[in-house]
Amino acid sequence: MIVVIFIPIFLYLIGSLPTSYLFGKYFLEKNILLEGTKHSGLSNIYSHITFDKVIYILFLDVILKGALPSFLLLLYFDDYLYFLFFLIIGHNWSIFLNFKGGKGLAISIGIMIGLSLKLFLLLLFLFVIFWAFQKFKDSSLPWLLSFLFSPIVFYYDSNYLNLFFDLYYFNKLYILILLLSLLIFTRTLGDRNYSRINFKTLIFRIIFDRDKR
Repeated sequence: MIVVIFIPIFLYLIGSLPTSYLFGKYFLEKNILLEGTKHSGLSNIYSHITFDKVIYILFLDVILKGALPSFLLLLYFDDYLYFLFFLIIGHNWSIFLNFKGGKGLAISIGIMIGLSLKLFLLLLFLFVIFWAFQKFKDSSLPWLLSFLFSPIVFYYDSNYLNLFFDLYYFNKLYILILLLSLLIFTRTLGDRNYSRINFKTLIFRIIFDRDKR
């Protein structure tokens, strides 16, 4: 019972650590919640910093906030993998930022690394394919499509080809679907001006993180 209560709280607090916001505040002297798309994720700060600093933030979000907690949960409490949901909830609705936050993409990728390198490499492979054929290179659509198609590829391989995956990975598959659902949901929220949401705006928010191209 204690574990069931403690793990979600701990994961939520880890996810809530506002790494990009703190970086912007102390190193750029900018409040990124007032810049660009007005969220605290890496995608809203990368245009203001050099590539080497992007690597630092990626390490914090992907490895320390995403991969490491996921790997430890898989190692010691694999019956509670669905609690990884709270990492993204914390990242997207941080208690330290008055329940504002990022979009959850970097930390979702980190979660997949922590769960399974095979599934992450599949995700990365699909990303490269979708990125190569997309028109707008500033879009996060390739990652979203990768999350969407990874379960399909996994299912086909484990049931018909048996080249890469087996049923051992099945209990991790639903994590992909949950992550994708959260990613799309938070992207559609946009600036929380719901009166402006129509079909076109919804598509732009999902693909570009903003209301207009």
